Amino acid sequence: MVEQSLTVELVIPSYNRLSILRNTLKQVRMLYPDLNICLGLQGEKPDQDFQDQLESDPCVRVEVLPVPSTTGTLNHCILSSQADIILSLDDDAVPCFGWLEAHVAAFTRDTDLVYTSGREIRSTKGISAFSDWFRIMTEWFFGLFVGCDKKLQGRIVGWINWIGLIFANFDQPGTCKINSPREGNMGIRRELFLKFSGFNKAFRGNAWGFGADFGLRLAREGKFGQYLGDAIIIHHEVSFGGSRESKKAQWFSDFFSNNKLLIHNLGPQAWIGSLPRLVKKRLF
Repeated sequence: MVEQSLTVELVIPSYNRLSILRNTLKQVRMLYPDLNICLGLQGEKPDQDFQDQLESDPCVRVEVLPVPSTTGTLNHCILSSQADIILSLDDDAVPCFGWLEAHVAAFTRDTDLVYTSGREIRSTKGISAFSDWFRIMTEWFFGLFVGCDKKLQGRIVGWINWIGLIFANFDQPGTCKINSPREGNMGIRRELFLKFSGFNKAFRGNAWGFGADFGLRLAREGKFGQYLGDAIIIHHEVSFGGSRESKKAQWFSDFFSNNKLLIHNLGPQAWIGSLPRLVKKRLF
């Protein structure tokens, strides 16, 4: 683990996926044996074998939340932490060499930086040629109105615009300014996170969009995040458990509600950008 003056804790929220979480914890420990870790558990409780493993690790603490909530769990774990920097990781993602060091180095360089978001390699989902072409054409047009400091290799990274379109592209090398972080590979300066009231607990179920909501609130205060192409995770996107356990009708209802919360931050015109997302999720 890199030597630095900032203290760091990793937070991993997990809902009914303890077998996945156990493997993730094992992988993290192989890279960072002394990293402080907080597990925010919702739903299923550890069996005795896993419980014994957790109790034998002096750098692990467990927070059990009675009511499932991604944002509520993250807020609780961050509030109860004593670390300067919090790293957030999905329970089905594995960090690569240099991941921790890249996040910490960014906060060390910029003492006013509130959050970072790292690179994500998705191991399961592909994109059709037509979908990719349409996305690139859309990016090209809206990219005419976006500064070069928000792009890498001509792609807009981690950005939401005034009509509610979100450009992700968290698979690019390099670094740039962002206003819409990917929450499953995120670094947070705890003091400033709490100053800006943390994540919005009104996001429910799948909690889609809570990172963009947080980024937008900070952008209004002139605070932007930083994308880090060297802070790499492999995201396995496990197809069961977690927020996916809800029935499709309930999942879509939560997705619609979360889009509504995000649009409230931007104004009614942001429904334009939300329509492609809502139609896609409704159909597929």
